[in-house]
Amino acid sequence: MKEKISAYRPAIAAFLVMMAMAITSTCISFFLGPICDHLQVGRGQVSLMFSLMTLTGALMNPVLGQYAGKHGVRNILLVSGIWTGAGLAMLSLANSLWVLYAVAFAMGAFATSCVALCGNVIVQQAYMGPQASGILGVVMAGSGVGGMIFSLIIPGIISAQGWQNAMRIMAVLWVVLMWAAAFILGNVKPMQLGNVNGMVGLGMTRAEAMKCPKLYLQMVVIIVVTACCGIQQQIPSLLGSYGFESGRVSVMVSMLTAFLAVGKVAQGLLYGKLGIRKGGYIMMAVFAAGFLVLISKALVYPGLILLAFGLGVYTTLLPQVARATFGSREYASIWALIATAGSAGTVIATPVWGLVYDLTGSYTLGLIVAPILLGLALIALVMNNRNLGR
Repeated sequence: MKEKISAYRPAIAAFLVMMAMAITSTCISFFLGPICDHLQVGRGQVSLMFSLMTLTGALMNPVLGQYAGKHGVRNILLVSGIWTGAGLAMLSLANSLWVLYAVAFAMGAFATSCVALCGNVIVQQAYMGPQASGILGVVMAGSGVGGMIFSLIIPGIISAQGWQNAMRIMAVLWVVLMWAAAFILGNVKPMQLGNVNGMVGLGMTRAEAMKCPKLYLQMVVIIVVTACCGIQQQIPSLLGSYGFESGRVSVMVSMLTAFLAVGKVAQGLLYGKLGIRKGGYIMMAVFAAGFLVLISKALVYPGLILLAFGLGVYTTLLPQVARATFGSREYASIWALIATAGSAGTVIATPVWGLVYDLTGSYTLGLIVAPILLGLALIALVMNNRNLGR
């Protein structure tokens, strides 16, 4: 029994890491309006904060990927707890747009991109075969679970205590979750993780992958997918533009994150049943449909559900595509390169989503363009299907 519990320690640690990710990927969107009011600027200007965070993460990811491949992620988690926790606390003190930008840029080094990398690498280093697909789905659901819980409490704290105090509470939550994950993970070394039937070390090296066209094809796909995922930070504003009151918006965002969690678990099961290729086609189609349905206010609930299921392809589908293509030999380093390309999509798209609203008064244009881009990404995924099993 003790050995069985010990075997799932990496999964538990990774789940907590992904819960923390919800703070900087979902819950921080509740601060968009209050920060705009506080600084007296537009949504597009404040949304640039997310791009700056992602840009720093993109610059750091290759370095962190190399380190994680050799030494594991425990020390990265410990540093992230202090660094990003301090960054969130400092955001609450920002009284100008430039201070906001500077703090966000620095904080991004160990924020969303970092923990997404760590959560994925923990699972890919710890588990093999079909077990990895199922566990990855459950682990990645942590961001949805965290988003669901935090989305219910953060708006109330903002209303009662002000956005600055709410941001400081989020800083404390970040430190607690990251340090708890590091403690549970322990001092397990990368080569001790996933050493099943001698399968560790199979696949390409980072240098070999960089000579493979499939690496760059996957980079294109992830840029498109993450660009479309930029809608997630705008969901509260989108719902507000449809005329829903703040209390209802909070519940609806919580519902979105709940279905995001369910969707990631379902994706893990789907890929185990149908294979990565067929399951991937289905989920990319669901993601595209979510944008089109969300155009109609009358269909906002089914639109949010479809979107929630589709948003999981970034953290659940694409890492498995990379592992199926390049193997586990230097997976952390290779995935860090692909994730860095994904960060480029987020850097570009996050402020663009805000600017679409600022310039047109609605998000409709973005909701039309996104499924078109996802269709092109699906074509690229089809071109990359020879290594993806069924």
